Amino acid sequence: MNYHLRGKDSDLDEKLVKARAKNYSLPCTVLSQEKKLQDTSEEKLRDIRYIFFEKLRTKKNADHIVIAHNQDDQAETFLMRLLRGSGLSGLSAMRPKNGSIIRPLIEMSRSDILQYLKDRGITFREDKSNADPRYFRNKVRRELIPFLEEKFQPQTRKLLAETAILLGEDYAVLSDIPTKLPLKQEAFSVECSRRVLLKLPTALIHQEIRSLLRPFLDGKNPNKNLINELMKAIKSTKSKTQTLTFRGLKFIRNGDRVRLLNF
Repeated sequence: MNYHLRGKDSDLDEKLVKARAKNYSLPCTVLSQEKKLQDTSEEKLRDIRYIFFEKLRTKKNADHIVIAHNQDDQAETFLMRLLRGSGLSGLSAMRPKNGSIIRPLIEMSRSDILQYLKDRGITFREDKSNADPRYFRNKVRRELIPFLEEKFQPQTRKLLAETAILLGEDYAVLSDIPTKLPLKQEAFSVECSRRVLLKLPTALIHQEIRSLLRPFLDGKNPNKNLINELMKAIKSTKSKTQTLTFRGLKFIRNGDRVRLLNF
C-alpha cells in the first residue's frame, strides 16, 4: 500500500517490497494512492489498506490477511485507547486471529524482530512517518513509554500487552453472557424495550448498545461519548421523545420503545 505521503521514501519502500517478493518468487500487488488524501489520520489510512487487503484476499481466494503487528504495537494501542477513555472492548488486545486476519508476530517484541533481521543480514526500511511527532502513536511510542520504562517499570511494554490480553479474555466472557433481550428487527431498523433493557447491569447495557450499533458502523465499536449520550437518552425520565442523529443513524426513545434507524 503506497499512500505517496513521504515522497521518494514511499517509492523506495515499495521498491524494497517488490525486490524482496521477487527474491522469494512471490507475487506482489501494490495499490498506489495517487489522489491526495484530505484525511491522513492513522484510522483513515488503516481503513484504506484493510479494504484493499480484503478485496485482494477475496480476489486471490486466499484464507488469511497476515499483519505484522508485534508486542510493542499491542502495548502502544492499549495505552492510546486508555488515554482516550476506552472501555473494556477498546482495551482488549488485538487477537492473534480475528476472522480472516492473523498476527503471527503479536507476541514478539520489536527489538527481538530487529535482532532477528540483523543476525541474518536481512535489509529493511524504517517508515520515516514513525518519527513524526504529529501522530499520537509516535508520541506514545517515543515519549510516554520510554518515560514509563525509565521512571516506573522497565517491562512496561510487555506488561501493557499482557494486560490487554487479560482484558480481552474478560471481554470475551462478558460478550458471551446471554441477555435474552427481545429485538424487533427490520431491514433498516432495530427496536427493543427500554424497560427490559434497563433491567440489565450497566456493563451489559453497554454491550447491547455496541452490538446493536456495530452492524450500522461497518463492524466498528461506537466510541465512549456516543454510548454515554445514548445511555443518557435511554435513562431519561422525561416523557417526551428523545432523538439523537449521528453518522447516518437516528436513535429514537419514545416511551418504552428504543429504536435505531438507518436512513
